Amino acid sequence: MDENDTAAQPSQQPVANLATPEVTDPTRSDLVPNLAMRVLAAWIAAVMVLTFITVPWLTPNNAGDFSAPMVWFYHAVMIPSVALFLVACTMIFPLHPWPRYIVTRGAPLIAIFESIGLLIRGYGELHQVASVAALGTWIDLPCTLVMFMITAVFLVGVVATTFIPRTRAQLSGQKIEITWALFLSGVSALTWVVFGMVYSASEVGVSWNFWAASQKESLSSFLGNVVTSHSHGMLPSFMAGIVILAAEAFGYSRIRGSRKLFARFGVGVMLAGIALYSGVYTIAGLGTYSIPTWFPSGPGGVNGLAFDDTLTGLVGVGTLIVAGAMIPELRRSIGSLGSRIKAHFDPVRIAVYLTYLMAAIAMYFYGYYIEFNEASFGFGSPPAARYAADQIFTRAHLLFVFGSLPVMTIMLLVIEISGNVSTIESRLRSLISGSMILGMIVTLIGLGMWVFTTPGRSATWATGSAGEVIYVIGQCLMLIGAIIEVFALRSRAGGLLDTGTSEPAELTPTS
Repeated sequence: MDENDTAAQPSQQPVANLATPEVTDPTRSDLVPNLAMRVLAAWIAAVMVLTFITVPWLTPNNAGDFSAPMVWFYHAVMIPSVALFLVACTMIFPLHPWPRYIVTRGAPLIAIFESIGLLIRGYGELHQVASVAALGTWIDLPCTLVMFMITAVFLVGVVATTFIPRTRAQLSGQKIEITWALFLSGVSALTWVVFGMVYSASEVGVSWNFWAASQKESLSSFLGNVVTSHSHGMLPSFMAGIVILAAEAFGYSRIRGSRKLFARFGVGVMLAGIALYSGVYTIAGLGTYSIPTWFPSGPGGVNGLAFDDTLTGLVGVGTLIVAGAMIPELRRSIGSLGSRIKAHFDPVRIAVYLTYLMAAIAMYFYGYYIEFNEASFGFGSPPAARYAADQIFTRAHLLFVFGSLPVMTIMLLVIEISGNVSTIESRLRSLISGSMILGMIVTLIGLGMWVFTTPGRSATWATGSAGEVIYVIGQCLMLIGAIIEVFALRSRAGGLLDTGTSEPAELTPTS
């Protein structure tokens, strides 16, 4: 057997215990994380269905950007997804009992409360009921602070294991590297949470006039810069964390040879991108730095690639490199499924890899094309000939690339980490993955048709109706996959190694 394929085989190594010298039954330690992931997956699916039905996501307003209520609805889905991500990480990365206890018990509860507050706030603003919006705000803000602290505890806890001699001795060098990569992406994400809290604090009476005055700009300009840095920096950092989780779940720490070097290079590219855009967005958010454009052309240099998009794009490039290095990990028998292809290729892992590819196509092909033709698209503003198409892309790619895809990736990873591999489970995995894969492809096609067939100077977005319909159908298919997953998840009969996957971590802590 080729040593490069060893990661695809179930490990026979014993499970170690971080809490005590004795090895305990891993079933007890897995029950709470599994239950937490089931509850969070159900909540995310419910919020997605609710907002899909009640929120006018595709209404042509706000120049294609999210309106204020949409921002809160979007966060109502993403915050529980962050909690789901954290709980999944506790199943993959070594963590001592107390941080693990805090994350698996605290994160789901606080995230759901915060999501409720965000829904209340969103509906209050959508229907212009100030008292309801205010109630949501006062639920949301305390929960945000607690979620911040829980995430910080997780990051400190997970990286602390690499310093403790007894623990460190049981970790491979690659395991330590990928743990630190997760830590660095998490620190970046928490930075943008702080930026978001600065903006939210201004809405409840905290004044930042002193800082705006020191920068010789208006308060509104300062707050605009802060929220822009928050929104532009958060998703790349969070998505980098998701990729790191997926890589380790699929066996990053155990690959060897040239593939190891290739994968490490990909992670390095991601971290370089995170460091660079974090610096740029911090300076731009707190000061008056204007982000330049690469390769300007056209009237007034309007065409060109924004410098920050180049840096955030490094995360996508690094992701594709890591995925390329780990393509053999797609091959993993998950039982007899009546199909030769299914018997050798894991549909869940294929679906995860495709989320990377779909995001890359939408951003690099669709998005960069628009940036290099802004003279025609006009940054979504008239009188540019294709301003409506720019607005459509702005809204639709936010919902797809920065909304559906990361949520679907996390939910797929939960299936990978926590699912049983019975015959029924295998069929459900295929059904969930198939629905999400088809949904991603259909959505991407619909997005392209909708954006690039919209006639010039259209009064509404409906002129690209065929693409819009296909786009909505694709999003529905992904949502159906998420709904099916809620019924597929259940507690395992055994520990982490009973899923039939490569062992997710060298160390499995107890609660």
